[in-house]
Formats: sequence, C-alpha cells, structure tokens
Amino acid sequence: MTTTDRTVLGRLADLDPSRVEGGTSPEEAETTLQWVLAHDRTEQPQATEVRFGRRKILVGVAAAAALAVLGSVTLPSVLGESAVPPAAAIPMLEYSQPDGAEAATNLQQLAEQLRDSSPAETGRYFFEHRRYVGYSMHEVEVSEGYWEVDRLEPREDDSYSWFDTTDFSGGRLYVHDGEARGSVIPAGEAYGGHIEVPATPQALYDLVMRNNDQHQRYPGHYLIDAYNLQANLLGHEDRATFLEAIALADGVSSYGQVTDRKGRDGVAFGASRFGENEEGQSVEIETIMILHPTTGKVLETDTIYPNDLPGAPAVVEEYDLVVESRYTDTLPPCGNETCPGATTNG
Repeated sequence: MTTTDRTVLGRLADLDPSRVEGGTSPEEAETTLQWVLAHDRTEQPQATEVRFGRRKILVGVAAAAALAVLGSVTLPSVLGESAVPPAAAIPMLEYSQPDGAEAATNLQQLAEQLRDSSPAETGRYFFEHRRYVGYSMHEVEVSEGYWEVDRLEPREDDSYSWFDTTDFSGGRLYVHDGEARGSVIPAGEAYGGHIEVPATPQALYDLVMRNNDQHQRYPGHYLIDAYNLQANLLGHEDRATFLEAIALADGVSSYGQVTDRKGRDGVAFGASRFGENEEGQSVEIETIMILHPTTGKVLETDTIYPNDLPGAPAVVEEYDLVVESRYTDTLPPCGNETCPGATTNG
C-alpha cells in the first residue's frame, strides 16, 4: 500500500484525466477563472499562526527526507516512531536573494517589460509537458488493520496537455511508474478556450479573492497558484495584468535570480499560506515560482517546508517543472505516446 502527502495528492487529483469528463457548463464558462475559486476549497481550522522565517520549520515528507539522509533515524510526528531508511532529499535551489525582498517593484517592472515586448507566440496547438517530483510514504501492515510507514519513495509523474486553438478540442495524458492514462477533450471544451482575464489588475485580484476566505487570508499564495496554472496559456498583456495583480497582494517576496532544475535562468517570487501538519499544528507552506525573465512564462514552482534542523540539507516538499510549454503548428508526441485525441484532430 502506498500513500502520498496531501500536497502531492491534491496536485495529482487535479491532474487525474478521469476527472476531465464532460464539458464546461455555460455557468462555469461565464465565471472566468472559476477553477481558482474552487482550488483548495478545504478551509483550514482557525489555529494560532506563528510565522517562521523561510528556513525555520521542517515538517511532513520533506522532514522525513532531510532526516533520513543523516542515516536511519526515528522520526516523530508524521511517521510516528518508525525508523525510516535513508531517502534522497530534494535540494533547495540557489537564489540570488535567499532571504527574500519586497516583490511589488520587481513584479511591476516585469509586467511593464512584457507590455513593451514583441507579440506572444502563436500556433494552431498549445502543448505543455510538466513533471512533478516529490515523495510517497510506503506503508506495511504490521498487524491486522494497522499500517506503518516503513520507507519514503521518490516519485516522478509526467503530465501532458494540449488543445487545438481552432476548435478547442484537446487531450491529456498522465504517466506514473510507466503507466499512462489519457483522456480526450471534445471540441469546444478544452480549458484554454474559456480563459478571459479581467481588464484590470484589481478586477483580477478581486475575482481570485471572491467568496473564498482562504484566498483572502493568503492572497499572494493563491494568486501565484493561479498564475502557475494559467500564465503559459496567456499572451503578454494578460500575463502583465496577472503580475500586477500579484503585486497588489501582501506577503509576496522576491528571491531574485535563480537557475531552475532544467538549467534555465529565471526570476523567483514566493508567498506562503498556513496548513496543518499531522499533529494539528499550523505550519507555514511556501510556494516559489520561477519565471522566464523576459516572457514571464512559468518555468518551475517549488513547494517548501523550510528548516533549521542542524546538519539537514535545504529541501523542498515537491516541485513542478515545466519541461515544455508552447504554441506550435505541429503537435509533438506526449512522451512516448501519441497525444490523446491527436489522431482524430489532425
């Protein structure tokens, strides 16, 4: 039996092709960016929040990974009292401003640069390949009906998505442990056909915050989350509006220049929310997104549980690497497979 941490489960649930069945209703299409409002609907209990520095606390699977590289150790909290064999940790990237700085000015500058740049890329098809890397907790049944974690297992999942801009048909393919699952999206129902970014940064900010207490408590985090999922579909003007909306939020940090895990240069921005660990304690969870310095396209996002554990490496809980994202007149394969729906859509 294998279980994963909540962050990974939530991400994979969003990507599950079995969920892409049926079309978008007129009501859903009418409320642009509705997925933002639906994302992470579970409200966190009103626990006392203690804000830590970016490297002040380590919990969850990332904690297990960091501890385990020191040898076979007894882990508290998330893993109970089980001794977990060593597991490779995911290292923190090296940011030029590791302590962070106020982000609004840099976000505004990038937005202005986008508006002054050449037109965005064009092509009949939109194609994107993302890779999600994190950990699974492997469990064994130690007595009837009682399971314990015996080891951490690195996991790597690939997600491919595409749509045709002429009729908004498309498809998705999800690959885990060599097993591929795909779905075809009928004409008119591909998500990219329904994105309409509000005309002003304030209107976009208000839309993401609307009727959602969790988003209102952590606006920077959820605006970054929304940008991560939508920005690469958008043109330069809409990306600029999105970045200016993020600049309106409190608690967004700029981490300067960084090289992503594919070797690409980028600029990094991050924001936090609070969630509960296995003991019901409120802990800070930060998302850092890395953007292309001239196009504003998302290159990578890292989910971080910072730490000050003596001797432990800097780690992330998981990362979402954009391997490829572009508009093109020739639809590439989805990894080793023909993209779902491609054969019937030319």
